[in-house]
Amino acid sequence: MLELSEFARTRNMRLGLFTLFLICGLSIFVAPTFIPGDFGTIYITGLTVLFLLSAMWLRSNERLHKYFQVFFAFFVASLVHFLHHAVLVLGWSDATIEGLVFGTILRTLSVVVPVVLLTKISGNDMASIYLKKGRLRLGLVIGLATFLFFLSSVFTPQVATEMFGGQNLTFERVIPWLPWILALVLSNGVREELWHRGLFLKKYEPFLGAKTSNLLQAIIFSLWHLDVQYTPFLLVFLVIVFFGALALGFVMQKTDSLLGSAIFHAGSDIPIIMGIFSNL
Repeated sequence: MLELSEFARTRNMRLGLFTLFLICGLSIFVAPTFIPGDFGTIYITGLTVLFLLSAMWLRSNERLHKYFQVFFAFFVASLVHFLHHAVLVLGWSDATIEGLVFGTILRTLSVVVPVVLLTKISGNDMASIYLKKGRLRLGLVIGLATFLFFLSSVFTPQVATEMFGGQNLTFERVIPWLPWILALVLSNGVREELWHRGLFLKKYEPFLGAKTSNLLQAIIFSLWHLDVQYTPFLLVFLVIVFFGALALGFVMQKTDSLLGSAIFHAGSDIPIIMGIFSNL
């Protein structure tokens, strides 16, 4: 009976933490989508301050200190969301291919630089956010194999046409775009893998375990795509994103590195970008 009671307490604690972390993640990545204009800016600013104060309090609390790194990660993600929004407002226009690519690179810098700097400030090393070689060979094999698979959509653009509204996609038309496509998807792959998975997975795992941590990030990441405009099949797309996020998280955990999942992610964006470019 004592063992069963202890198991129930552990299960309830994990469920409670899962719910808390889910609410925190959704408050950063999903809620701002539904808050218009200046109210959204006020909201994300206030949320960033709230997570910072929470992290500072947890760090100074001996009993709750173990939760500091999780809430510091929420603070970093929220701050990055604010900077990301600022780049969207002040950055390059997305009305041209060149503008879309340079804007994406700026947004990637607005994620990578603060995440790296604040990780160092928090006392963690780069391994805590998967910026390490890890199982390099396995990461490269998985990343390059999946990237090449998705790159084949250049020759067979049906997915980009039917799923992502591509217009007049021919091999001859797409080939000149390839350098721009590669620059954009690789930049975006690094940005989203670091922001959504690298920053969080190792923070969640001591409390939730590897599999549940991966499930949590996949739910938040897929719901982050609720407002996408580049597909008319949103529900189908969200299901694909959810299972894709599970795969990306698994690759990151299995290889202990961001590299394989970032290349994998970059490849999966190729049909989307082909569809977007064809409508510019």
